[in-house]
Amino acid sequence: MCLTSCDDVLPVYVISVKTFDSRHRHIEHIAQKFNLKFEYVWEFDAQDLTPLDRARVSDQLKDAGASNVLKHIEAQRKFLSTDASRALILEDDVILFNNFPKSLVSVLEQLREREAGWLTFLGGGDNKIDERFLGSDDLRLIESPITTAEAYLVDRVGCERRLAWLADNLIDRQADHLLNLVDQTVGNVQYRVSIPMATQGSITGLFETHLDSSRAKHGPLYLLLRYHYNRWRRQTFPRLYKKLLAICRLNSKGYS
Repeated sequence: MCLTSCDDVLPVYVISVKTFDSRHRHIEHIAQKFNLKFEYVWEFDAQDLTPLDRARVSDQLKDAGASNVLKHIEAQRKFLSTDASRALILEDDVILFNNFPKSLVSVLEQLREREAGWLTFLGGGDNKIDERFLGSDDLRLIESPITTAEAYLVDRVGCERRLAWLADNLIDRQADHLLNLVDQTVGNVQYRVSIPMATQGSITGLFETHLDSSRAKHGPLYLLLRYHYNRWRRQTFPRLYKKLLAICRLNSKGYS
């Protein structure tokens, strides 16, 4: 149920559905690989939603979307029932990169110096990046909104603010968009890591998506190729280009 890092205990929660057996095998393999102990969030499966549950969520969201976002909120509620100061929330299709354990320790150490009330996104393996992400090979925290919700860290103050807001407001969007809206409204800061630590199996074609209708139209090979293409053009190539420019400038100074 928890991972020990630095001098704190980090609870780990996995958003999943009771019937997603292949995803369970996947996340349990990852947990064994990285020595993670976690707790599934079983509450709010789509078929188990009550009229009271649905009353918390706009009719714009179908049952699968309502289930997912309620599970993300439930993970934060579970965290607040512990004595821990921070928690890690994962979706069951998350793919953690090989550098995850070492990078996680670095991120947690950096977060110690940040003011309470934050969310730190660890994923985004194929997201677009700007100049701030290209400045260094070191893992850094950059103030930037969450783009998907496969892997993120939260702290107590941030969760308390979110749940207080959600107690009085209707949920009208998917988890990542909701987290953006609420954090901006209540004054939480969102960070992204300069070097992604994770991505989504439903983006790479490893798993069928249950939430993204446009992605569901394509087969796994197409999704895998598109993921690697986007990763190359949005992250790998800009990083290489930035390094090449730096080398060229150094060489030109050497000849001047």
